[in-house]
Amino acid sequence: MHFSRLRLSGFKSFVEATDFRIEPGLTGVVGPNGCGKSNLLEGLRWVMGANSAKAMRGEGMDDVIFAGSGVRPGRNHAEVVLTIDNADRTAPAAFNAHPVLEVSRRIDRGEGSTFRINGAEVRARDVQLLFADASTGANSPALVRQGQISELIAARPQNRRRILEEAAGVSGLHGRRHEAELRVGAAQANLARLDDLGRELESNLGRLRREARHAARYKTLAAEIRSLHGAVLHARWADARAGVARLEAEDAQAASAVERTARAAASAAVAAANAQAAIRPLRDEETAAAAVLHHLAIDKDRLERALESAAGEVARLIADLARLDGDAAREVQIVEDAAAALARAESEIAKLEGEIAAAPGRTPALEEAARASEAERARADAAVEALAGQAAAAEARARAVEARLEEARGRLARTQRALAHAEGERVALGPDADPRLAEAGAALAGADAALGQARSALDAAESAHAQAGSAESAARTAARRLEDDLGGLRTEARGLAQLVAAPAETGYPTALDATLPEPGLEAALAAALGDDLNAALDPRAPAYWAGRTAEGPAWPAGAAPLAPLIAAPGELAARLAFTAMVDRADGARLRDRLAPGASLVSRQGDLWRWDGFTAKAEAPRPAQVRLEQRSRLAALQTEIDRLEPAAATARTDHADAARAVEAADTAVGQARVAARAAESELGRAREAAQRWERDGARRDAQAQSLAETIARFEIERAEAEAALADAQAASEEAGAEPDLAPRLTQARAEAGAAREAAVTGRAALDIELREREARTTRLERLRGDLADWSGRASGATRRQGLLAADRVRMEGELAAARAAPGAVESRRARLLDELATAEGRHVETGDALAAAETVRAEADRAARAADADA
Repeated sequence: MHFSRLRLSGFKSFVEATDFRIEPGLTGVVGPNGCGKSNLLEGLRWVMGANSAKAMRGEGMDDVIFAGSGVRPGRNHAEVVLTIDNADRTAPAAFNAHPVLEVSRRIDRGEGSTFRINGAEVRARDVQLLFADASTGANSPALVRQGQISELIAARPQNRRRILEEAAGVSGLHGRRHEAELRVGAAQANLARLDDLGRELESNLGRLRREARHAARYKTLAAEIRSLHGAVLHARWADARAGVARLEAEDAQAASAVERTARAAASAAVAAANAQAAIRPLRDEETAAAAVLHHLAIDKDRLERALESAAGEVARLIADLARLDGDAAREVQIVEDAAAALARAESEIAKLEGEIAAAPGRTPALEEAARASEAERARADAAVEALAGQAAAAEARARAVEARLEEARGRLARTQRALAHAEGERVALGPDADPRLAEAGAALAGADAALGQARSALDAAESAHAQAGSAESAARTAARRLEDDLGGLRTEARGLAQLVAAPAETGYPTALDATLPEPGLEAALAAALGDDLNAALDPRAPAYWAGRTAEGPAWPAGAAPLAPLIAAPGELAARLAFTAMVDRADGARLRDRLAPGASLVSRQGDLWRWDGFTAKAEAPRPAQVRLEQRSRLAALQTEIDRLEPAAATARTDHADAARAVEAADTAVGQARVAARAAESELGRAREAAQRWERDGARRDAQAQSLAETIARFEIERAEAEAALADAQAASEEAGAEPDLAPRLTQARAEAGAAREAAVTGRAALDIELREREARTTRLERLRGDLADWSGRASGATRRQGLLAADRVRMEGELAAARAAPGAVESRRARLLDELATAEGRHVETGDALAAAETVRAEADRAARAADADA
């Protein structure tokens, strides 16, 4: 078994699909620790059917799936495909029809593994047997891991025996024997189960027989029951007729009894009506008594609430009297406080009126001094402001002239620098035309033409590849069909050859091995010779053909000798000379015309002998089977010889077509590479041309903008030079004006002295005015307090009179409230007497009503009893 390729996808560290080619000879993998060398061997063992997660260095079988890394996400499945070269047809018969075997194993996370051989889903056991037949497998000693050599040296004899059996190529047979033993054990268990089921069915059969007997007995008893039931029904019918006559007589008697009870019921109904009439007045009287009793109970509740209200009113009036006493005491205190406050206010008012009368003599002198100092301060401030305005105007004119001069100089310097910078940029920009733009356009046209040629070549290569692929598919289909047919024929031929080549029990070649009838005459030959064909041709054998020369008998019309149709050894010539072949329908008719020792056979295998013995074609003949197998083997060999050249030619055509496809693949790949290169070159050329075009447009725009900027700066420079000349002339005029600083300093000193004198006079006047205003305000507030306290005193006096009147009124109400409970109590006693009388009347009417109800109830019962009797 030759492994040609191992493909891993998502298995452990092989996250991307990776092909590992195993070429003839020695293939090695070299790398540092952790690079994945062991993963290749584990992938090979995994696809060969390994079912131990520990052998894969994991806790579970899902650990063989790539779990992810810091930059790559994990995968949800893993797949390993092993390609096996089966060109020499050494695979098991179930898979030997294919020149190439692809064994794949795929695992999905959490769903388990799936095995496939050439795309067809198979069991894991089938894959393990496939490799076991080739003396290898997932646990084969041929797959040597690290440290296994020392384990093999120290292995037990059973393990060494397994290694030797695998080297001898019988490990697959052991696996199949184990599977066959398991199946035999399962079959034996099934047979034991069948025995149990047979015994159970026997017991069920006995039970069903008993139930059948019971069912027959039930039918007999049911017939008897039906006949007895009919007799019973007839007896009941006779009894029913006698009962009808008896009931008619009883009906006449009942009619007379109904008439009597009807009269009794009528009298009872009259009595009940009378009782009902007597009940109505008693019920009305009882209702009136109940109403009077209820009204008296309501009046009793009302009087009790009136007593409670009178007691509450007495308590309220007592509390109001206490509150009036407190209010009267508070008003007396207010009157006393108002008298004291009035005395204090009158004394303060007299004092303030004296101070106000003495104050008017000082105020005019202070006002005149304040007005004089204020006028002097205003004159000094006006002089200072006039001189300060003149000085500020002169200074402002000087600053403005200086600012204009500095601005004109700065503007001229800035304009000159900007003009020099713009002229430098225009010089650095270079000439208008750029020769590189024309070179980029030529390169773009060339790249476009090269791309068109590359695409044409790619289209032609793809068309040739499609044609080569179609031819290769057709050739592969034809070769596979011929290989399948030839493989099936060879398999059948090998099986027949093994059966035909089976040695005889004696160990000597038999006559059957040396005999070959024409196709279709196997049954006739087996009928003619029978088991004698199993005899040997060697005289040393216990039973053999010695041979003899004999003349055949005269055959009747319709019989043809069998010997010319059989290629047999000479030892069988005498036996075949006395055998002829006839139609099946003529055998019985021609049997009586045979010479002694002669026999007739049909093509279907019937035998008629001269002595009357007849054997039909349905009789079993092992020799016939052997002859048919040999004929079939010869036909298969002829067909194999015919198909082998065609298969070889088909394989050659397929190989040529495959090479053509590979060449087309190479051509398409080269054409695609060339097309991609041309596209890349065209893209680069287009980008370069566009870049130079953008650069040229940007350069032209910059040149135009710089020209406009230079012209504008020339104009600004002329304007700045003129402004600088005007500013210099104005600066010379400003330098000739007089200096006002000494006069301004003297005026400011005089204004400061006048301002201090004005502040002093104004402060004295303000103090006097504030004091006068304070005395006036105090006098007005005291007069208001005097009026307020006078009002309070008069109000308190008035409230004292009102409180005295209220006290008199409340004392009268208190006396009346204290006298009210006595009247209520007398009325309550009288109401209680009326209530006791009403309760007695209500009880009497209730008793009379109950007695009447009893009479009416007895009358009703008598009426209902009479109705029931009727």
